[in-house]
Amino acid sequence: MMKKLALLGVGATMIIGMGVTTYGAEQYTIALIPQQVGIPYFETSNVWGTKAGEDLGCEVIYTGPTTGDAAAQANIVQDMITKGVDCIAISPLDASAIEPVLKQAKEEGIKVITWDSDVTDTSLREAYVNCCSEKVLGEHLMQRFAEYMGEEGEYAIITSVLTAQNCSAWAKYATEYQEENYPDMTRVAYEPCDDDQSKAYAITQNLMTAYPDLKGVLGVTTPAPPAAAQAVGEAGKNGEIIVTGVVEASAAKSYLEDGSMQEANIWHPGKLGYLAVYTAKALLDGEEITDGMDIPEVGVVEVKDDQIIMTELLDITTENVDDFDF
Repeated sequence: MMKKLALLGVGATMIIGMGVTTYGAEQYTIALIPQQVGIPYFETSNVWGTKAGEDLGCEVIYTGPTTGDAAAQANIVQDMITKGVDCIAISPLDASAIEPVLKQAKEEGIKVITWDSDVTDTSLREAYVNCCSEKVLGEHLMQRFAEYMGEEGEYAIITSVLTAQNCSAWAKYATEYQEENYPDMTRVAYEPCDDDQSKAYAITQNLMTAYPDLKGVLGVTTPAPPAAAQAVGEAGKNGEIIVTGVVEASAAKSYLEDGSMQEANIWHPGKLGYLAVYTAKALLDGEEITDGMDIPEVGVVEVKDDQIIMTELLDITTENVDDFDF
């Protein structure tokens, strides 16, 4: 039996919306709110999210903070409530701090979904559009990283902000997998860069000084791997200190080619943005998204409880980096 997405807690029948009223003829306004604008990852999500709006006949407002500032993101949500948008699709910077304003949106009758990262109180949103199973991705990141490290040595993880639900989960599962499967590896540091590439660069420099035997840096936020690779390259330690992690092909390309980064591991951020808008529209229309459904422009998705999960992971190296347009 196919599973259907449970969004409103309507018992055994799990559907998007109440399944009784559709608004297909109406043009909706959907606010697509990333953790931070200006980051290539989220800008790619914007391009595809905007395309989804055009394909589906919706207005998409892409807006977010210019820095990793949870308070600024909350203010933007407040602005969208004032504008009276139909749906807020948000990638929360802080899984808990954003909740009061999302509660307000819900009370105002605005639909809320999360994408890329989730909230702590899941009753405040109706669906979570997830790039990948967090456990699957965390373990995959460590498997690839450990292979390049020869399954031994000291390593560090650079994350986004400590309150980012998605990055925290990936790092947690990666570390747990390492502890269970690679006993000769040791995590010596776990540092937040606030999604600031210059800060991630400085963190890597400090790590190389603090840990002379450092053998690897795993980035679980997209600004981190290129920053770490730059620092490693400038120190003349290409290949001596392994750098892998979550980053777009375009941002990884030059570092893959010069050997300061070994691999990039990611899903398609554009498809994630498209799926977020597609899900918002389906929610507003009262339509179903089912497990195994083939979504236009996205591919096959998994539906698990109130999550819609993309199923494609990409390992990007020098051999295939030119195959990707993001």
